[in-house]
Amino acid sequence: MARIVLTADKAIFTDYHGADLFGFGLCLPYRLVPELVQYRILSPGIPVAGLRAKAAPYALCKVEASLIAAGFSRRDVVIVPPRMLPEAVGEDTELVAIHVLDPMGLAPVTWTLKALSGGGRSCTELEFEKLMCAVRSLKERYGFKVVVGGPGNWQLRGREDRYGIDVLFDGEAELTFPMLVKKLLGGEEVPRYVRGDPAPLDKIPPIITPSRNGLVQITRGCPRRCYFCSPTMWSFRSFPLDIIAREIEFNLRNGIGRISFITEDVLLYGARGLELNSDAVKKLFKAAADLARRWRVPEKLGFSHVSCSSALLLKDAVKYITEIQGLSEEEPTFPQVGLESGSPKVVAKYFREKAYPWRPEDWPEVVVESSKLFNDSYWYPCFTYIVGFPDATPDDYVATTELIDRLREEGFVGWVFPLLLIPMGGTIIERRGVGFPSPSLSKLPREAIDCMIAGYKLSIANSKKLANRVISVRNPLLAKIFHNLASRAIDAMEYWISGVEKDLDVIESEYSKFSIRSTRELAKAVLPMIARRAV
Repeated sequence: MARIVLTADKAIFTDYHGADLFGFGLCLPYRLVPELVQYRILSPGIPVAGLRAKAAPYALCKVEASLIAAGFSRRDVVIVPPRMLPEAVGEDTELVAIHVLDPMGLAPVTWTLKALSGGGRSCTELEFEKLMCAVRSLKERYGFKVVVGGPGNWQLRGREDRYGIDVLFDGEAELTFPMLVKKLLGGEEVPRYVRGDPAPLDKIPPIITPSRNGLVQITRGCPRRCYFCSPTMWSFRSFPLDIIAREIEFNLRNGIGRISFITEDVLLYGARGLELNSDAVKKLFKAAADLARRWRVPEKLGFSHVSCSSALLLKDAVKYITEIQGLSEEEPTFPQVGLESGSPKVVAKYFREKAYPWRPEDWPEVVVESSKLFNDSYWYPCFTYIVGFPDATPDDYVATTELIDRLREEGFVGWVFPLLLIPMGGTIIERRGVGFPSPSLSKLPREAIDCMIAGYKLSIANSKKLANRVISVRNPLLAKIFHNLASRAIDAMEYWISGVEKDLDVIESEYSKFSIRSTRELAKAVLPMIARRAV
């Protein structure tokens, strides 16, 4: 039994079969995700050695390393997947700390999918509820303290008693969290809500448990100050290259055959504010590529986010990344990119610095030109844009629709997904009192609905072209299963969006009642589709 147990729910504590994009499938209402698909395909369990997980979500790895650096014994601290809690927790356990991303299903992707499909609890909600049910039961028996932290902690404000949470932790963990733990274990009174102080880079220890899918953080925070984004509220800095290389090699040495970068914009690495540093980006990718070759890593280097303006400023770095990785039409990369809006008025008010050094009125051209650069470099991005800015007018939505239409006309290859504006905790819009959006799309003007449909149509068309390249799974049988599932999902989305375009009321009258959770429900829904295809 461990003194301090670190864990997360099953929607987080998984490697998604090596395809992090599968995590978005868990944002759907669980009635739309068959149990077999959720637990066998989207979120398989991570193996353990004794009680310890052989790999873990990166944030938990960092928390563990911080506790050990602060003087706790390795015997005191254990990271366990949720299924191991009953074995890991006992009389000696004094603290269970839980990492959360989307415990109440209020994150932008989840809320948008709920609105589009007629509501219902998401898989992320379901798994958090299951975890906390187990934690509450164990807490009643053993009396340990419960601390919950992570990007989704804001969703739990006011729900602490319901889930038996003693402390909600927000912010950076490396300095403040070990001090909090020492106070709790010493029997001191602590506030219900604790904010972690920013940690100097030399006080952030490297991980000592491998991170799932080889994730390694290269930057923290963002200097762009977008009103709707929480990472931009953290001070921006880049991790030293030697620490990044050390974590990469640690993962590879422990059997993690992937390298992926965590960042808000990979091209901001080494930047001073918004003054970019092409040499630093190139050195980063050179070091990572050298390690990948040395350890014979079969996968391309992954990275989560990039921005349009950074790409146009560092065209040489974009091309260098493509060349050093050997990206091609058959082996592209799929970064996430914030398009946000096609309206210069919205740009100027809510994310001016994202366009820097260009003006807000230049933003549509920046998006189009960067999309060409991305595609020429075999980067097929997922553009996301926001619906529901408080003062958005029909003209603002028309401007975004026109930008999406222009991307289509230019032959853009990638995705363009709408997200409803969510006042996430700690963001500027939340602090300014912007309310939570209605779960009903009927509250939006028709121009907003048309804007959403334009993005989905382009995304569906490109999904048909890219599905086989997105799913990078080495197991041939799994790859075949995943490709078939992807094909069915694309067909379902096309049918879904066609219905919404014709009649928005179909969401409530038909989609809200649809369920394929059980094997029986799945068969009932799928067999008629197969029969129609056969005819």
